[in-house]
Amino acid sequence: MTELTERQKEILEKAIKIIANDGIQNLTIKNLSKAIGVTEAALYRHYDSKHSILLAILDLFEEFSKAGKSGSGLKGIESFLMERYDKFISNPKLAKVMFSEAVFINDKELSERMRLIIHGHRKELELLIDEAKSNNEILTDIDTKSLFRMIIGSMRLLVIQWCFNGYGFDLKKEGSVLWNNLENLIKQR
Repeated sequence: MTELTERQKEILEKAIKIIANDGIQNLTIKNLSKAIGVTEAALYRHYDSKHSILLAILDLFEEFSKAGKSGSGLKGIESFLMERYDKFISNPKLAKVMFSEAVFINDKELSERMRLIIHGHRKELELLIDEAKSNNEILTDIDTKSLFRMIIGSMRLLVIQWCFNGYGFDLKKEGSVLWNNLENLIKQR
């Protein structure tokens, strides 16, 4: 991802806020320029369309959701989840937009970009799951793809609940409780 200017960062921040608060249908160049306090022409100097702004938001999300590998196997899975909860807490509006698939699903280029981001997360987590299986830390009779879906699906639901509840509960604490319960279900006995 190329380095963003301060103005581009501001544009993306305001666009995310509009989508999170008012929905994708209200993200227009007119509304965005008004929120920033610039002319539409000034906004077009940075992004040539709403579509290019949405692509930049996906780039931002991909960069935002990258985490350093900290741990392996079962501990690595826990770190993967907890790092993401921390990142969502630091930018709740972005979390809300990213988990609103309606924003991206009807545009072929945007949905493909989102698919590639999810695929990257899947590869990273599946490596940790396979490592945990090899270390005999978790059950080996559940296929890796299903374990990925259980782990990410439950995380996703928790984040969506957090967003719909106005960020009204401790996401990290609830995420930790959720992980402990999942771990108990999949741990090798």
